[in-house]
Amino acid sequence: MEKGANDPALCALFFQYGRYLTIAGSRVSSPLPLALQGIWNDGLASGMGWTDDFHLDINTQQNYWAAEVCNLSECQTPLFNFIEGLRQFGGTTAKSMYGAPGWVTHTVTNPWGYTAPGGGLGWGLFPTAGAWIALQMWEHYRFTGDAEFLRKSLYPVYRDAAAFFLGYLVQHPEHKWLVTGPSVSPENWFITPSGGRCSESMGPTCDRVLVYALFSACIEASHVLNVDEDLRGQLERARASLPPFQIGRHGQLQEWLEDFQEAIPNHRHTSHLLSLYPENQISLDATPALARAAEVTIERRLASPDWEATEWGRGNFMGYYARLRKGDQAHQHLIGMLTNAADDNLLTYSQAGVAGAADNIFAIDGNTSGSAGIAEMLLQSQGPEIHLLPALPSAWPDGQVKGLCARGGFQVEMRWSEGKLRSAALTHPSGASCTVRYGEKTVKVNVPAHRAVQLSLESLTTV
Repeated sequence: MEKGANDPALCALFFQYGRYLTIAGSRVSSPLPLALQGIWNDGLASGMGWTDDFHLDINTQQNYWAAEVCNLSECQTPLFNFIEGLRQFGGTTAKSMYGAPGWVTHTVTNPWGYTAPGGGLGWGLFPTAGAWIALQMWEHYRFTGDAEFLRKSLYPVYRDAAAFFLGYLVQHPEHKWLVTGPSVSPENWFITPSGGRCSESMGPTCDRVLVYALFSACIEASHVLNVDEDLRGQLERARASLPPFQIGRHGQLQEWLEDFQEAIPNHRHTSHLLSLYPENQISLDATPALARAAEVTIERRLASPDWEATEWGRGNFMGYYARLRKGDQAHQHLIGMLTNAADDNLLTYSQAGVAGAADNIFAIDGNTSGSAGIAEMLLQSQGPEIHLLPALPSAWPDGQVKGLCARGGFQVEMRWSEGKLRSAALTHPSGASCTVRYGEKTVKVNVPAHRAVQLSLESLTTV
């Protein structure tokens, strides 16, 4: 089976299948975004505790990671409408539960506007879930540059979410950092100093990542729109007081504010690593020591006996390794997805035994995050450059791709052979400039409106 999964044509089919499922399940006119089973509920999920809901501690986010880079921007429209509903209903939860302005939602939600914490320790009390799903709106703006969307749709959501966290954050008594809490690092547990097991703490790393991302986007949006200067100043001061990333006793990126020992070393969630992917707060170029700490975290998870290998977890690891520019390792997790978490029809599933499931249960997030991971291996634009083939695996020595999108409104076409880029072309609907990178070389490119700029990347000069 693994030998067949190594076929590049099968990988390409899986990539396009994830795009197809997104198109089929999330159109501009769709009343709801993609849930855990998309629109293909097999009945098994309804009998689980998670009831085919909208899980906001990674799964719904993963459903849309491929949308922008895979040229399916319009497929996010139902999600944006849904987020606006969360903003409205979450205002009641923010006021009645926290006595705070703005809006908040937690791990689970549904079409009826449920925004309160879910039941049960370990996963329900996650107040940054709404900020996380709303980051899809920022990605849409970064890819499209749609100023009208920024003004009418994105900024009101972000302004109100930021207002909540300004009222919710508290000062750490020793370090004077502004921290969230009590909150969780979904859906993990740690060993307390007294030897017990606990899930709730102050200032888990994933919260820091999400609040930092929200504040940064809101600050930039207010600059672009030239509004809310006072709020912008408050956010800049609060952002400067957020905790730093920390490296723990094992050389790993700390998952919690304190260097707690993990109660479940093989746990499926690695929420603190969203700083590496899909966020760009940790990177090989800007923060190499933290990038190595993130890699140690990955290595320790994989080395733990009985690692909880979920379909969406494999999608995560594809993205992580792509950002670390380790294409063969990213490819290994793609092959693991195809061989151990996908049926003959290529629909991915959550394996029996994980999260209380007695049977394999179809879950679309493996398909969508798999497509996103493949795209990330071929093209990255989260930093200051458009990076071509940053994590090309040795299993794909020859190939071509067209229509991938980069932040800034660019579309990219590439051809490679013998593991080396041979040609590339960039287009832009209105014309723009960018920096293109291949390997360690870069070139500044001016792209006229509706005209393709061909690049010879061996010398990395325009032709």
